Amino acid sequence: MNKVTTRCLARFKTHQRRIATSGILRGCLLLLSMTPLQFIHGSELPPYPNANPQLSVEEDRQNHPVITSRMKRVNGVVTSDGAQWLDGHLNRTLYLLPSGHSSSQGYDFYVNKLRDLGVETLFQCRSFSCGASNFWANDIFNISTLYGQDKEQAFYIGKKQGGYYSVYSVRRGNGRIYTLVDVFEPHKYEAERVNELQQSSGTIKLLIERSGLTKSPDLKSFVAAMSSDTAMNALLIIHSSVPDTLAELDAWQEKMEELKNVIKKHLNDQGINDSRLRFNVSVGTYGDAPEQTPVQSFWLEVVPLS
Repeated sequence: MNKVTTRCLARFKTHQRRIATSGILRGCLLLLSMTPLQFIHGSELPPYPNANPQLSVEEDRQNHPVITSRMKRVNGVVTSDGAQWLDGHLNRTLYLLPSGHSSSQGYDFYVNKLRDLGVETLFQCRSFSCGASNFWANDIFNISTLYGQDKEQAFYIGKKQGGYYSVYSVRRGNGRIYTLVDVFEPHKYEAERVNELQQSSGTIKLLIERSGLTKSPDLKSFVAAMSSDTAMNALLIIHSSVPDTLAELDAWQEKMEELKNVIKKHLNDQGINDSRLRFNVSVGTYGDAPEQTPVQSFWLEVVPLS
């Protein structure tokens, strides 16, 4: 609550009997109603009372994880069915809570603040329903200090004005309580790519290179769209140019099958289930390839489906 609003409320209490005939109340209500409409920056959230800040980060991030479902391990990789990996700006603060406070108190303090400010809840969990604490500490936040007791943890993530707000609170084995508060604002191009893909019935075409395919901005946007819209499915077609010999055809088909497995594993690791994907191999379709495609190459066509 800002200083102007505080003064308004104090004045209202002092002059309660005369408030009906003055313009004070209208001014106070206007200030209060305007506050939640603005984007909430990390610096605007208050520190936890008497807590000791352990970490403060404000920086641009690439492939920042936005988790909106329970963590799990699939084929040795920690992931989430509702995971997105986005570029943007992160404001992060880690607090060590004072002695005698619980992980629930740290969690509730910030979640209630965010809800009061109009943040829409996307996902929340407590205790064992969050999965293993070491997943969050080491695979998501990359902060070993957050590795604690599975039964004494809680996670919240919400969204407002395109920004994501998350809170993770945990009790460590030594009894110390830590609460992490993240404010993440994706770069505008991330939101634009996701919206374009969700609204388009067209296709994405990109060259297949083992070293660069998974880093493709278009493929990353496709993954983000699939994660945010669970009703969306996709057909993935691996294309090649026309081979000159039967031996070359056999070799290319084997190569394309290997590429299919690479792409499939990458999408699975990002939390995209096999049931939402269909693959097809098409030989001799070089004429429809993206511009500047080498003659002897492969390319991937991604077709969003309902």
